[in-house]
Amino acid sequence: IQKFWGTQIQNYEKAETVIFSDAISTGCGGASSATGPFYCPVDKNVYLDLSFFQELQDRFGAQDAPFARAYVLAHEYGHHVQDLLGDLQEGGGQTGATGRSVRTELQADCYAGVWAHNAATTGFLQPLTDDQIAAADAAAKAVGDDHIQQQTQGGVDPDSFTHGTSEQRVRWFTTGYTSGDPRDCDTFNAPSL
Repeated sequence: IQKFWGTQIQNYEKAETVIFSDAISTGCGGASSATGPFYCPVDKNVYLDLSFFQELQDRFGAQDAPFARAYVLAHEYGHHVQDLLGDLQEGGGQTGATGRSVRTELQADCYAGVWAHNAATTGFLQPLTDDQIAAADAAAKAVGDDHIQQQTQGGVDPDSFTHGTSEQRVRWFTTGYTSGDPRDCDTFNAPSL
């Protein structure tokens, strides 16, 4: 993932992937397994508790497939790309269906798709099969705000969205995957999400 982004961003700075169990102290504060995978702009690391993939399958119904895992990791490195480009900013309370937080997450999904497109065309990955794309789509759907809220709260509150709906997450991943061009990932100026 980083090798690809190193070809796209001048003076790309690598981020470390930190794998942890249960809890960890980061530049952004303490985190637990409940946090899920995340990127910390303070120390420029991607944090990943591998138990997340089991939870994704058991709790949210996503298929645990290698490319679904790659999508999750590519999404977190998408946040690193945003940070390097100056697009990763505090949400400033801008939650909700069209808030900055949602736009930030959807752009990271799109960047994950861009990486997948280019990894397949350069031979890093074999061309993705329909099943692999379906696994990534299922992971994206599983972490949509609407799906998570329905599963955990029994209802959906768009005003509290921070990551976007399942449909939006799949659509923006697909946008990146179809085009392979990071310029098609400008969710901040997109008229509709």
